[in-house]
Amino acid sequence: MNDCLNCGAALHGSFCSSCGQRAVPPNPTVSELAGDAWHELSGYDGRIAATVRGLVRPGFLTREYIAGRRARYLSPVRLYLIVSVLYFVVAAAAPANFSSRSSQLDMPGGVKIGFTRTSNGMALTDEERAKLLASAERAPGLLRPLLVTIARDPQAFRARVLTIMPRVFFALLPVFAAIVALFYRGRRFPTTLVFAAHLHAFAFTVFALSEAVKMTKSIPVAVAASTIMTVIFAAYALIAARRVFGGGWLMTIVKAAGIGAVYLLASLPAFAIILIWATLF
Repeated sequence: MNDCLNCGAALHGSFCSSCGQRAVPPNPTVSELAGDAWHELSGYDGRIAATVRGLVRPGFLTREYIAGRRARYLSPVRLYLIVSVLYFVVAAAAPANFSSRSSQLDMPGGVKIGFTRTSNGMALTDEERAKLLASAERAPGLLRPLLVTIARDPQAFRARVLTIMPRVFFALLPVFAAIVALFYRGRRFPTTLVFAAHLHAFAFTVFALSEAVKMTKSIPVAVAASTIMTVIFAAYALIAARRVFGGGWLMTIVKAAGIGAVYLLASLPAFAIILIWATLF
């Protein structure tokens, strides 16, 4: 087969240099179909494996992208979307409450909401539901619908929050990139946006592992895993920023603290939107 069956261009390898289609005969064998499936599942000639290897190296994927070496890796946006979906799937599957004792949540009006173990996971006791509804009647207008929604079905509320959060986090990605660009003057916004996508992808990866550990239903193990993953991410973020943007360790730490503080303030309206969205829709 000398010509591409898709566009008719001359073939000079396993893929068409014109349209990119893989050189597969019109009536492929089972092994050729299996090869096609492998290429798709492995991320086009192993791009997923190469991306995962690069992701665990702080700053590596961003530096490769900036240097123009991009074909061997998944695009930053695609990587972000895949890993974020993985995180929220794991977070939704993780038990909401796995303590053998009831936990409490302080709410406005001095009401403490108790959550107890049931066959369905997290649930309010009848007494606490009544107290929460009574508190909702005395709460400010903006908080009233939120408290009523939680009282009616806390599990459904949590599920809606986990459904909404991926969209809001994706919208916050350029906000984080803009904040990084503010602290690293002279760096173009596309560079900080790629850095933001890769950093968030790693964050979703390690915290997905933390959420998965909750399935052990062991509080000490879950707390230990969460602490370890937080430390790993903090170290990763500092190393990645220094490798991508340069500078000494002290300045990198100071800028990271500033970026984190500004991003936290910028995220508050987004979290308010999540709660309102989950309450009203």
